[in-house]
Amino acid sequence: MNSIMHASEPLTTKEFFALDVDEKLKVELFGGALAVSPSSKPWHGRAANRLARVLEDTLGDQFPVFTDLDVIIDEETVPRPDVFIIDGTAFGPDKVAEARDVVLAVEIMSPGSVLNDRRIKPSLYRDAGIPSWRIERSGQQLALFEIPVRGEEQVHLGQVILKVAGIDVLIDLDAIARYAFRL
Repeated sequence: MNSIMHASEPLTTKEFFALDVDEKLKVELFGGALAVSPSSKPWHGRAANRLARVLEDTLGDQFPVFTDLDVIIDEETVPRPDVFIIDGTAFGPDKVAEARDVVLAVEIMSPGSVLNDRRIKPSLYRDAGIPSWRIERSGQQLALFEIPVRGEEQVHLGQVILKVAGIDVLIDLDAIARYAFRL
């Protein structure tokens, strides 16, 4: 961690991937600067897992779904979307995803990630040509904010059918919430 705490110049993606960082930490690179997010709560992981399962079941092997892995945006930017989907032709078991291969990035907002998830990441994704969603929690309800590459953000509640890589996907936010908050 000393190399993270004492970095005086922007890091490149090559330097970022060379760091020896505890895998329990969520470390991202934004414009050459390191960002460390606190661990998420169990509901967050359950919501991400359920959403990933829905996406996998609908999209099949043609569009692999991943949770909490690095995506290279450019030479100084490597976010870790909570859930993301790539074009299956770009898949490699040891390959780090690149922006050009990502068809959707999803962030599930936690109290410790508000600024990154509402402001920084949507801009990064838009600039890279990646449509994104953000899921926010209010009590035990979830709202999905659809953020297209062009156009206005749209808010969805309950059940909604959204296009992912041209395929209709039914997202039932109430079912995801029931799963995420189940005891």
